[in-house]
Parts: sequence; C-alpha cells; structure tokens
Amino acid sequence: MAEIEIKKGLVGVIADETKVSEVMPDINSLTYRGYAVQDLAEICSFEEVAYLLLNSELPNKSQLNKFEEEERKNREISSNLKKVIQNYPKNAHPMDTTRTSVSHLGLEDVETVTNTIEANYNKFIKIFAKTPTAVAANFRTRKGLDIIDPNKDLSFSENFFHMCFGKIPSKDVIKAFDVSLILYAEHSFNASTFASRVVTSTLADIHSAIVGGICALKGPLHGGANEAVM
Repeated sequence: MAEIEIKKGLVGVIADETKVSEVMPDINSLTYRGYAVQDLAEICSFEEVAYLLLNSELPNKSQLNKFEEEERKNREISSNLKKVIQNYPKNAHPMDTTRTSVSHLGLEDVETVTNTIEANYNKFIKIFAKTPTAVAANFRTRKGLDIIDPNKDLSFSENFFHMCFGKIPSKDVIKAFDVSLILYAEHSFNASTFASRVVTSTLADIHSAIVGGICALKGPLHGGANEAVM
C-alpha cells in the first residue's frame, strides 16, 4: 500500500482559484481585477476600489454616487449593539471585539439566512458600512469616551476619523489612510480568505464567513504579524 502524503498546512495544495486579485512577489506588487494596486492607490478612493472588488469593474460617476449613498445610509448601528460594545472588557483584543460585533450584526439582519444575490449584496453593504462604526465605538468606549455617531456627509475614511476622534484630519492624512485601506483590501487566496470560503462552502451565511475570516486574520502568522511589527 502506497504511503499517503499529508500536506501539512496545505502546503502545495491548490484548493481553488481567484480572479479578484493576483499577488506578484517577484515584482513586489499585486493587482485587483487586473489593475495594478499602485495605480489604484494613486488615483482612486477606497470606495471606488471597494466597488471594483465587488463588481469587477471601476464605477462611473453615477454608479459611485449610488454605491456611496448606500454605504452612508447604512452606517448606523443599533442601540443594542452599542450596549454590547460598551460591555466589552476594556482589555479585550480589538480583533475579538470586531469578530463579536460582526456576529451581532448577523443576529440583527433580517436577511441573514436569505441566500439570494440581492440579499447577499444588501448584507455586504450593511457589513461594509456598519463594521467601522462598531470598531470606532469600541475604540472610544475602551477609553471611557462617549460613542460618536456616523456622519453621512463624510467619506468612508473621513467618517472613521470623525467617529474615533471627533474631528477630521488634513486631506493628506485622509489620503494616506485611504491608500492604506486600498493596499490591505485584497490579498488573493490568503488564510483569512480561505477560511471564509471554507465556511461559505457549507452554505453558511455571509456573517459567519466573515467572522471565520476575522478569526484567521487575528493569528500571528497572518494579520497578527502586522500587529507585532506595530
């Protein structure tokens, strides 16, 4: 009987493929939907790149306006989630609180178990819009500060600073934050993406898949490596 070769850590195992992005370590670059990330970071907002990743193409002005409007009107989190966040242990790891907040969003969403294209898009928009609000709320409560509600008149990045600090920094800082979000937006078939896809393959809901991804991202061999450096 031939000896079974076990691929520890799935090294060398091709589980699937992705067309969303391509990592090119030889030239220290990557692409999103065929666009070089350097070009996207230079000329696009984070909202434009988010639209690109979701829809496979960059938005025109009308499409971008609609996308931004949908995101902005879904930023508010419920009073119940605010209470949950206010009761998180002050020393809890931010990845743990983020994971728990996303899970709570799934408890509240009436479409959580509805697996249609339209419902999944709606859930994406709500998770995309509400997660920064929950993160900012936790940032403030762990410092003993009042939660600041989102401002629909601000961009994605401007609003995050507003919710965290109560003020908006210079345009250069906002641009730098936008660039950071763009560069971290998609890294092909990494561990957290794989974890999310494993959860999704069971026909579990989107919230569960994202929670799984966050759990994987926390690890010191994945997103936790950035934390160690910082």
